[in-house]
Amino acid sequence: MATLKEIAEKVGVSPATISRVLNDDKNISVKDETRSKIFNTAKELGYKTIAERYSHKKIQKKYKIGVIFSHSEKIELEDSYYRSIKFGIENQCKKREFNIVKSYYPDIDDVTIKKLAKIDGIIAVGCFTPKKINELSLISKNIIFVDSCPDEEKFDSVVVDLRKIVENVIDYFIKIGYKRIGFIGGQDISYDGTIDTDSREITFREYGKFKGVISEKDISVGNFTTIDGYNLASKIIEEKNIPEALFIANDSMAIGALKAFNENAINIPNDLSIISVNDIPSAKFTFPSLSTVKIYSEFMGIEAVELMFQKLEMNRDIPLKILVPTKLILRNSSK
Repeated sequence: MATLKEIAEKVGVSPATISRVLNDDKNISVKDETRSKIFNTAKELGYKTIAERYSHKKIQKKYKIGVIFSHSEKIELEDSYYRSIKFGIENQCKKREFNIVKSYYPDIDDVTIKKLAKIDGIIAVGCFTPKKINELSLISKNIIFVDSCPDEEKFDSVVVDLRKIVENVIDYFIKIGYKRIGFIGGQDISYDGTIDTDSREITFREYGKFKGVISEKDISVGNFTTIDGYNLASKIIEEKNIPEALFIANDSMAIGALKAFNENAINIPNDLSIISVNDIPSAKFTFPSLSTVKIYSEFMGIEAVELMFQKLEMNRDIPLKILVPTKLILRNSSK
């Protein structure tokens, strides 16, 4: 493509004059003969202005994305954390004009598999076994993991630092002066029934023992549901084994635990301080209102779609890991 300098040399005026004329600067005064010569020479040499170079907007390809959840749809209905991630994914897919195929384990049938065979990429939400990750890789090389990072050297991922969350909560309780901190948590159960210890529980045990503020009798584990939160708290009350503070793995369990403590006249936070995780919408409306670590789960879904957009549009091979920050929100369930 010709340059302004080449046109200027043929016309016999400065490159600045050429630029102003070609870009339709109304404040420059040149003879009609010179103006005409500038345009004719530019056309002859194939020069394009900046506006002309970007006048043809790239038409984005219509992509089809598989959104695959490691959990069942029933679990999602009981857990607003996963619902929020899905909401973020769906809304951002609409903005990017992505068509999506949603699938839940273990409910993927032959029809779904055929649909997934024609997709451009996969957004995988939750924790997947190595076998299942390998199966997903056979469907598409473009995979974004949300809420897990199986291999940061191979896959894109959007995650939060659960270890940091647990350590920060324990440090906060210690700062307040508590020396006995308990834990109520759940288990990660994959589609095939495999049970993995939740990273919050692992960190609580390791960091709590390091700080000297926990004992095995103060650790209770069930499922990540409101009813299990209620039952585990009820057992703590029945055994008269109430610590000074409780870290609860998610808000759903914490809501169940609060109900049990309220029914048994356990004063929160005077008798027991509670902090949980997620900051679901109902957390601020419990009695007392729930102190919790806010996870920006909808934003996690949005960022997963944006990573996919970049990967598909730019053919990016280098995997990226987005670590979404969290925030401790103190309400009335803790001092």
